[in-house]
Amino acid sequence: MQQFEGNLDHFNPNNPTAGDDRTPVQFYMGAWHDQSASEREGRPIYVDMEYIRIATSKDAIIDRPIRDTDKQRWPHAYRNWKATGVSEPGSSGTPLSAWPLMTRAQVEEYRYFKIYTIEQLAEANDTTGQNIMGFQKLKTLAKAYSELAKGQAPLLRLQAEVDDGKNQVAALTDQVGKLTAALEKMTAKGK
Repeated sequence: MQQFEGNLDHFNPNNPTAGDDRTPVQFYMGAWHDQSASEREGRPIYVDMEYIRIATSKDAIIDRPIRDTDKQRWPHAYRNWKATGVSEPGSSGTPLSAWPLMTRAQVEEYRYFKIYTIEQLAEANDTTGQNIMGFQKLKTLAKAYSELAKGQAPLLRLQAEVDDGKNQVAALTDQVGKLTAALEKMTAKGK
């Protein structure tokens, strides 16, 4: 039987990883000490390896080499890290530091509460922000921002499809031009 500790608000027995998107994680390249190679060579040997840092609670952090299951549990954070090489805990959303409504001091204050992204702020528990000035207003604005972003997602997908279609038309136009030139050349030789 699976043991579960923590906030049961997001626990789903049919999907034990439900709510993982709210867990602050950080992917990074770390140095793993290869003990057997070190003993063979008589000096310390380290290997670059992908690591994950998971903030399981305010005081507990897991820091270890990543597993395939980590990539499955946090696909957005992992893809973002691989694409940009940058990973802050909770980087699977829009960083608070990139939101013009947040001051640098606010970003640091929210970091203490393990809130790193606009999406995390939108979903934050109200008790988290009881002692933070302006929390409710920022949370409401974060929810509005998230909803607006979700509403624009279909438009962004459509724009990507249109751009892809334009690229295909350009490639086909180029091919038709080359075929036409080759046909004209063949026809000229046949006369």
